Amino acid sequence: MTTLRVLIWFAIAAVAMLLAVWLAERPGSVTAEWHGWRLDSSVGVLLVAVLVLIGLCIGGWLLYRWIVGAPFALLEGWGESRKKRGYRELTQGLAAVAAGDANEAQRHARKAEQLLAEPPITLLLSAQAAQLAGDRDGANRAFTAMLEDEHTAFLGLRGLIGQALREGDQSKALAYAERAFKLKPQTPWVVHSLFDMQAQVGQWKAAQETLETGQRRKVVAADKGRTLKALLLVERSRAADRDGNINDALALAREAFGLAPERIAVTQHFAGLQIKARDAKRAQKTLERGWALAPHPDLAMLYLEASGESDPLKRIGVIRRLVSHNENDIESHLAMAQASLEASLWGEARRHLEIAGGTSPPVRVCRLMAEVEERSGAEQAKVHDWLARAADAPADRAWRCTACSAQHETWRSVCESCGAFGTLQWRAPGTFGHVLPPETRAELEFASNGKK
Repeated sequence: MTTLRVLIWFAIAAVAMLLAVWLAERPGSVTAEWHGWRLDSSVGVLLVAVLVLIGLCIGGWLLYRWIVGAPFALLEGWGESRKKRGYRELTQGLAAVAAGDANEAQRHARKAEQLLAEPPITLLLSAQAAQLAGDRDGANRAFTAMLEDEHTAFLGLRGLIGQALREGDQSKALAYAERAFKLKPQTPWVVHSLFDMQAQVGQWKAAQETLETGQRRKVVAADKGRTLKALLLVERSRAADRDGNINDALALAREAFGLAPERIAVTQHFAGLQIKARDAKRAQKTLERGWALAPHPDLAMLYLEASGESDPLKRIGVIRRLVSHNENDIESHLAMAQASLEASLWGEARRHLEIAGGTSPPVRVCRLMAEVEERSGAEQAKVHDWLARAADAPADRAWRCTACSAQHETWRSVCESCGAFGTLQWRAPGTFGHVLPPETRAELEFASNGKK
């Protein structure tokens, strides 16, 4: 590039020299008369004079422009410098927030507000600095002010949701989440937050609509969405049943069972409604399918209820028919042991309990063994021995939250400990993430079979 410029300048100089030589060889003369004045000159001198005059005109014009535009240039330069200082304060303030220095963050926030004539830019820093300093009112004012600008409204809503949740105002948080969802329904945290809040306050239909929107926008995975929708349908079915709409309740429960038969709560609720509607045969079929995927003691009790059998010996056959759909699960052996115990078949009860307990029997097996020994008339030493083993035995399966590990006596859709929806599963402690609990295994198997 530099070589090309040098060549161009050489070319211009050569042309100028040739022109000068050409004029020198042809001097010529020029005469001008004007109001009695006479001017005699050569052509070369006249051309030089014209060039000088053009240069003076250009210089004068540039001087005029500089004089006229100088104040504006000074103001613009000062404004640019002010903006740079403002952005520097903003950057340093955000760094202070990240470092957890509340006083430094607030100091930089105040300076940024003074230097920058764009309030939305500094509001986020002001809000975060106020949060860091524990100034809830200041944070709320800043986040609320952000709602007035379309570019910062979403960030403002997110901040207000967090503020409302920290203050324990769930209704206000829900209202803000609904506004955020209208602005950006494709944002994952918005979908999940709104869904959880709606579920926590029992807005089952609204939560289902939110879930379905999340599924359409690929924010919620298909398998997770399927099971969550099934549990929402269970809650809607329960509400319909409480209102006396048994047909609507059955329809919703049937849809839920079609989506997630591997979820114990879904099977139990649907079968319970079928029994209530005096459709025992279908209830048994429902329970058999549910037991094959995820056994549970409550399903065995419902199966006996659906059978209508009261004779203890015949009830063994009823339970045997149920557990034949999943013979190797511990719940199957425990169900057979319980039925044998009630029929006073001590040997059969011991056999199933020994299989269920293996080398490290859990608490329920130990207690049932103690009951078998006591009711069969064995020595009290054996009873005490099993009760002592129960004190140190591994914990039984129970309804445990997969989000916070809290244990619950009965299944519920929303964990009372952490507020998560659909996270309670029938499992032993410490199995989640290592050995999958029955419900989780069944979910994967059901999804896999559905894809095939």
